Amino acid sequence: MKERELNKLYWARVALAAAAGAVSALLYVYGMGDIAVFSPVIFYLASLAIYVFKDYVQIIGKKKAGYHGIGSYIITWLVVYMLVLTIILG
Repeated sequence: MKERELNKLYWARVALAAAAGAVSALLYVYGMGDIAVFSPVIFYLASLAIYVFKDYVQIIGKKKAGYHGIGSYIITWLVVYMLVLTIILG
């Protein structure tokens, strides 16, 4: 059960990172660079809040829920952000 919840959390964070990257790039293009910097943080905290409300945190632990998938979140966000910027501005 624990590994299944960790898988859900991981892939949910990867999907949210892709969405955050696209939103950040679009905000940057439309001149809202200040907000574009904080949107990935807001998306990450939203993923944590979703798991807190679903009570999955009790199954996998608070610390593990906070840190699981953070590396792939950052890398996915960065790749999607650069890809969308390259497509729009290139």
